[in-house]
Parts: sequence; C-alpha cells; structure tokens
Amino acid sequence: MLALLALGVALILGIGMRIATYGGTLLLLMLWSSNVPPTDNPLIDEHIIFIFALWGLYLIKAGHIFGLGDWWVKTGLVTRFPILE
Repeated sequence: MLALLALGVALILGIGMRIATYGGTLLLLMLWSSNVPPTDNPLIDEHIIFIFALWGLYLIKAGHIFGLGDWWVKTGLVTRFPILE
C-alpha cells in the first residue's frame, strides 16, 4: 500500500517520474501475474493498459507540463542522483 501511495504522489506532483514509472510497471506486472490462470483476456487487462498509460505519461514528460517536474530536476538531490528525475 505504501508503494501505491508513493506512486500516486509522484504522479500527481510530477516528481520522480522515472523511478515512479519503473516501480509502477513492476508493481502492475506483479499485480497482473497474481491472477494465474487469468479469468479474462490476459493481454487486454487493466493492469497492462495502466502500464502503457504510465509509460505514455513518462514519455511525454507530463510532470514538466502539469506538475512540479521543472522545479524538481533543478534541485540538488536530483542533480546528485539523476535516477530521481
């Protein structure tokens, strides 16, 4: 639940989008794989669609447009540890 909270805060604020995308993808893949055997279509599942949406937000740099992403990348913490971008 803490991972979901951290993912939601990162997406809402637009900070830490890179690590939120990687972590969110891993989290959603684990949630998707917990339903074995699948009851629905395994390729058109909400978890897979959310992964594509998450990567879409990361690739269009939505955190810089609608969030605090511009401010976040200029902080000393991010310049020291670029994975937090």
